Amino acid sequence: MLRRSIARIVVIAIVWVGAGVAQAAVAQVKEMPKTSPTPLNARTVDINSAAEMDIAAIGIERPIAKKIVEGRPYRNKRDLVTRQLLTKEQYDKVKALIVAKQPPKK
Repeated sequence: MLRRSIARIVVIAIVWVGAGVAQAAVAQVKEMPKTSPTPLNARTVDINSAAEMDIAAIGIERPIAKKIVEGRPYRNKRDLVTRQLLTKEQYDKVKALIVAKQPPKK
């Protein structure tokens, strides 16, 4: 009878400790950072070499796309905001779709 009681206490202790370890493991799992979804057919557009139609195709209005083409070259894509061609909100919508590649040095 005493052996059964001790065996029960040992089993309960093992289960209790195991549950605590499992909860600690679950608490240590970190959530992945959320990224903005991009369309599957999205492609990046180089603002230093793309045609006006290509720039407009990613969601930038045609008159603004024309100003982007006329204002080349750009050191980086953030120049569209610093030169006041795009607002911060417009830039945030298209920043994943644009790049500003530099021409190779000669």
